[in-house]
Order: sequence, then C-alpha cells, then structure tokens
Amino acid sequence: MESNGITKEELNELSDIDSFKRWQRVERYYPETRYIPDGGKLKTGVISIPPRRQPFQSPYRRLYLVTAGSQTMLMVTDDIMYFDKEAETAAFADRAFNEAGVYVSYPMEVGPYANETRVYTLYNFFTGENLARRLPTLYVPQQHELGIEAGKQLKKLHSLTPNGGEKIEEQEDVFLLLTKLEERGIKYSGYKEAALYLKDHAEIVKKRPVNALHGDFSANTLFLDKGLNVGMFPFTNPEWGDPIKDLTSLQDGYSLPFIKGVFKGLFDGAPPSDFFELLAFYTTEMALSDIELSETEEDRAVSILRAQKIAADLENYQSIIPVWY
Repeated sequence: MESNGITKEELNELSDIDSFKRWQRVERYYPETRYIPDGGKLKTGVISIPPRRQPFQSPYRRLYLVTAGSQTMLMVTDDIMYFDKEAETAAFADRAFNEAGVYVSYPMEVGPYANETRVYTLYNFFTGENLARRLPTLYVPQQHELGIEAGKQLKKLHSLTPNGGEKIEEQEDVFLLLTKLEERGIKYSGYKEAALYLKDHAEIVKKRPVNALHGDFSANTLFLDKGLNVGMFPFTNPEWGDPIKDLTSLQDGYSLPFIKGVFKGLFDGAPPSDFFELLAFYTTEMALSDIELSETEEDRAVSILRAQKIAADLENYQSIIPVWY
C-alpha cells in the first residue's frame, strides 16, 4: 500500500521520529531527472557532452517533503551507517547558509530513528524550478545574467575555509591513475595528449587553496525561484578542495551564455590568468578517473566519449582555452 508515494513500512519507520506528529503531510520527493536537451533546437551554444555517471547512493536513501503549517521542509533519510556523512553535510549546509549567506536549504534537525537503524536530516526547503529546464526558454542576455547570479552564489560558498577537523580530499596521484589506465589498455583519440598534459602539469595543482566546494555545480543543481533568484538545491556531495575543481561540472550545462556568466560572477569579471590551465587539468583528470572507475562496458563507453569531447574542445591539448569559450 502506498499513500502519496510512501509505503506503509516507510510510514511506520518515520513515525518513530519524535517530531513526526507535528507534520500535517509527508510525501515522497522525487528530484527532477537531469534535463538533456535536443542540441539541434537550441540556439545558445550547447555543449554536446554525455552526462557523467552519477555517484553511488545508498539503497536506503529516501527524500520526503514534510509540511508543518505553512512551512515546507525536506527530510533526507538513510541507513544509520551514514549518520556521520549526513551530519557532515548538514554542518556544511549550515555554514554555507548562516556564515556565507548562500541561498541553499539549511538543516534544522539531525538524528537517529527506527530503533537507531536509520538517520534523518530535516532541512528548511527553498523551492524553485530546475534551472537547466528553464534556461532554454530564456533569451541569451537573461541566461547570461542568471549565470552571473549563480557565479556570485558560488563565490559566497567558496569564501568558506575549513575550521579544522574537516576531511580534506587529497589530490589524486595522476601518475598512478595513468598506470592503471595503461594496465586496462585504455586507448582513444586524444588519450596520449591527455596523459602528457597531466604529467607535464602535475605541479600546478600543488599548494592550491582549500575552500568549500559544491561538488556538483551546474544548472542541474540550481533552481530559479518565483522572484527570479538563483539558489542551490540541497547539497549531496559537498567537499573541501581547490575552488577551480567546482567548475568541472559546468560542461554538463547547456547554455554557453550561462557558463560565461558564471565565470563573470565568480571572478568579478574575467577569470584569473591560470584559470584555464587549471580547468583543463581538472576536467581531464576527472574524465580519466571516470574511465578508470567504470564498472560496466556502458559506463566506460560513456566516460571515453566524455574524455574524447574534452580533448577535442582543447584541440587535442594544443590550447588550454576550450573552443566553446
């Protein structure tokens, strides 16, 4: 039996939460699927690159919309083994909203339930339309302006630095990565040039600043509210690292005016002199890492297509500025 998409078993589990009785309505929340447009119909400069394989999520993870009076909240639930991860994500969102002023949902409660076999996090939920769906309906100047606003939001997020105790992601050993790819016999047009670029530029990513990262920043993870303000949907995989890494997902966007607007809003005008060199490194590293981590032939084929597209955009690494810019 299901009510508003919730099974009877789920309702029984949720009823173990102390504050459950104050909620007037609980319904399953299904995030919008990623918008993949028909490139032939868009006139704003679409980057035709296959979407990345989404990271693994716990099979116990659920999202609910919770209504209490006039307030709507988002509740994330998962297995208790993810308690620390959910608490860290909530603390990250709390700092982003309260310290940096980022327009993102912030946490209200985190705790165990269902005899401490589950964990829940309750967020104040800002609603809006998926920006990736909205962009193709707007004029080019509007797309550019929304990109500027999105860049300003990301700049606020990047203003945060670790307080101490946070897990800092270590820079991947590109030489080890390339060795693994060689062992798997990976070959494609542009691979040799990509490998050489990583080897020759391995030093540029050392001693880079460490800031708060969104982890999946693109038009797909942003929303446009009724007041035409750009905000961020709740974080799923935030981390700490080089802020330039946060722009690698922008290639999954579908509007060049928007992307250029993000750069302008983030950097108060034009990107810094070393920006494209770093961006080329991180996008290449991500593409090759996706190939190495692929578990199925389909995943590997998509990852190779992405890597080939990145190589082509950089004219097989004869340029650090992508042709789409």
